Amino acid sequence: MVGPATGVASGKLSETATTSSINYVVKKQTGKTPVEHVLSENQIKTIEENKAKIDPCKINNKLCSVLNERIEKTRKQLLGLNLQARIEKSHKKISHHQKKDPK
Repeated sequence: MVGPATGVASGKLSETATTSSINYVVKKQTGKTPVEHVLSENQIKTIEENKAKIDPCKINNKLCSVLNERIEKTRKQLLGLNLQARIEKSHKKISHHQKKDPK
């Protein structure tokens, strides 16, 4: 998931969307991700085992819980800021139109 998010953040939305779409279609059609087609089963197993060793949720469940709460709080704040900005922008448009054409 980090790959697509990084692409979007750096402004490569079309490239990210294309890559994600291709990955989805390959997985749906074949049952394997593109990486699984290239790697052997042993290599995939080794990668999964190594990922599990460094997974913060498996190492420290409390840390994972705190991080997830913080991410959710930040997400809600960002959504709130976005909504507030949209409300203010709409309010300015309404105010501007009322000043131009008072009836």
